[in-house]
Formats: sequence, structure tokens, C-alpha cells
Amino acid sequence: MSEEIRVTVVKVGSDRPLSLRWIDPGTGKPRFKSSGTKSKKEAERAAAKLEHDLRNGSLATNVRMPWQDFVVKYSQQVLPGKALKTQAMYGTVFNVIDRLVKPDRLGSLNATRLDEFSALLRKEGKAEATIKTYLAHLRGSLVWAKKMKWIREIPEFPEVLRAPKGSCVMKGRAIVREELDRMLRATRRVVGPKVAKHWRRLLVGLWWSGLRLGEAVVLRWDGLSSGLLVDMSGRRPMLQIDAEAEKGHRDRLLPLAPEFCRLLSRVPAEKRRGKVFSVPHPSSGRQLPCDEVSVILCKIGRRAGVKVRTKIKSRLDKATGERKPTEVVKFASAHDLRRSFGERWSGLVMPKELGELMRHENPNTTNKYYVGRNAQKTADVCFAAYEAAKARQQAERKVQTVNTFVNTDAFEGSDE
Repeated sequence: MSEEIRVTVVKVGSDRPLSLRWIDPGTGKPRFKSSGTKSKKEAERAAAKLEHDLRNGSLATNVRMPWQDFVVKYSQQVLPGKALKTQAMYGTVFNVIDRLVKPDRLGSLNATRLDEFSALLRKEGKAEATIKTYLAHLRGSLVWAKKMKWIREIPEFPEVLRAPKGSCVMKGRAIVREELDRMLRATRRVVGPKVAKHWRRLLVGLWWSGLRLGEAVVLRWDGLSSGLLVDMSGRRPMLQIDAEAEKGHRDRLLPLAPEFCRLLSRVPAEKRRGKVFSVPHPSSGRQLPCDEVSVILCKIGRRAGVKVRTKIKSRLDKATGERKPTEVVKFASAHDLRRSFGERWSGLVMPKELGELMRHENPNTTNKYYVGRNAQKTADVCFAAYEAAKARQQAERKVQTVNTFVNTDAFEGSDE
């Protein structure tokens, strides 16, 4: 777009310096700048220099673009090519910036305003990981603005505080079997007796499979358009994933946990059609999408009283209009069942195998969230290994002692 910029010399008044005119590539509107001289030859040299600077991006062509106009352009020209969750995150970031910083122009988002934005997020109780995500998405939009030559440079972004080593990076925690039982008992009270068995089946399936909720609600027995299938043709049931349906964007054939395979094997062959999990609406019976299923599972966790995290956040008091620290409790959700699966298997298999079971694209994810997090469990494993080694050594000493006595007796007997 910048290659088409042409700067011409125009006369705007008899007693005024000649003006430089070009069409702004961002808005399509004419822009003017004084050449500072009445000499046409000098003005033409100034026009050539300005044209060069505009074309190679040395000058921002639309730094005064209203911020809302930039948001609209980015939403229309860039976001349609991104994943739906990414689009939603950008929408969240833009809304938060409008609420906290209220930028009027694209060029007003400088380093000072970004520092202010980061500080206000912390004041509201946002986690450092959340702040990092917001800033990363904002930076991505400004990179595009620079590419379009609307800003000259990307402003310097504030550093995000590092979480202390060993601190909890999960939004929840792994729940235990007793808590799962409480959720199963609470299911009937949340969704009603008519569809309770379907929702209990989903809870048990998530517990034993480690599937993400989005994967579970589209998992099918047959190959109709979901891209996520149970393959029962081999010696072991396997999970077949098409690239479009999976977070890692690769076609994969992955193992399933033995307990989940046992559940699948109990389904008669003639009934292995359609979706593996049915998630009907409590009253209408229609099949629910992932977002609505997630809401109902959270209600079940709340009804069961399974708390997985408590934190202090800044909330707006509508009565006084002031923000006050408030304790916020997070109750068990679908992802906490997945965390339970990961923690159970982290003590049974090596990190590589655990990563395959969890379908982590990056091995660091497995190490970060599931390997070596439970010090007590690691200590138990170490002590068990120590006791086993000690028992083996004692057994070997007894065998050596017996062999010595036997050899001695045989030797003495031969002398007689």
C-alpha cells in the first residue's frame, strides 16, 4: 500500500509556503504538510524526501487515526483469519483497554499508557499470566499497525512480573475421588432426573479419559464430520484426531487410558454410533455446545461444594462506586477433572508417555503442570524405592551367608 504513495506540490495561497499533498493509505483521505518554502524547486525536493520516508515507513502515515477506527479495521481485516477463541480474546483485550485506558488515538498508546494499563490490571487482581496474555495480544495488533505504516514504531511494553518458582500456575487443582462422588450425587439436583444419567456418564468419562471438554462433546464412534473418533479396529482402542479438530493442528493417532478403554468396551457394538457422550439440555433435550456444557458442569461443581481455588480480586461495589478486595471462589469445572487424570498418571508413566496421554503439543507443558509438582508424592516414591532396595540387599546378604555355610561344610567334609 505504501508503494502507491505520491507526494505532490500544491499552492494553497499567494502569500503562504507551498504545501505537500498525498493520499493517506489508511483512510483514503488527502493529507497536507507545509514545505516551508515558496520556491517550487525546493518544495519538490522536500516532496521527494517526504515520499521516500512515507514509502519506507520512516514516518507514520496515520498516527492520529481514532483508536476505535483502528479496532474496527483490525476486527474486519485480521481477526476473521484467526481461530474463534483468538478472536474472542482480542475482543476482550480491546474492551479492557477501552475501559481502563480510554485511548482516543492509535498513536496515544505509548509506553507510559501501557505501563498504566499493566498497573491497573494488577490493581484489579489480574494474574501475571493474564496480564502477559493481554499485552501479547495488544502487541500483535500494533505489529500489524506498524506493518500498515500507521505507526512508526511499536511502543516499549512493560515487563511482566515473574511468578515465584514453585508457585501454583494452574487456575484450579486436581480433585480427588471423594469430590468426584459428590459431583455425581449433585448432578441430579442440577440437571434433573430425566437427563442426569447422561451428565454423570460425561463426568466419569472426563475423569477416566483426560479429554478436554471440547474434545469430549464432539467425540464420535463414526466418522461424521467431527474429526475426533474412537478407533476400535486395533488391538487397543485409540483416539483418532484430524488436524482441524485438535489443538496441535496435526493428524494424530493417540493411545487412550486403560480405564477409559474399559468404559468404551462396555458399549455394545450395535450402539457405537453417533456421539460417545450425549449432553442434552435439562428441559428441552437438545444437544448443547461446549460453552453451555461448561456452564452446567461448573454449576454441578458449585452445588457439590468442590472448591478448587480461592483468590482475592478487586470488584466494583455498585453501592459506593469503589473497587474493594473480594474473595472469589472457583468451584470444580471440567478441566479440573482433566487435571486429576494428569496427576494420577504422572506417578505411573514417564513424562513422554504422559504427554501423549494428555495430548500436549509441547513437552514443557507436561513438565510445567504435572511432573514434579507433588513433593509429598515424590517423597513417597523415593522412600518406597529406598525400602525396596534395602530389602533386596538384605535378601542378597542372607543368600551369600547361606552359600558360605554350604561351601564351608562341603570343604570341611572333603577333609575328613
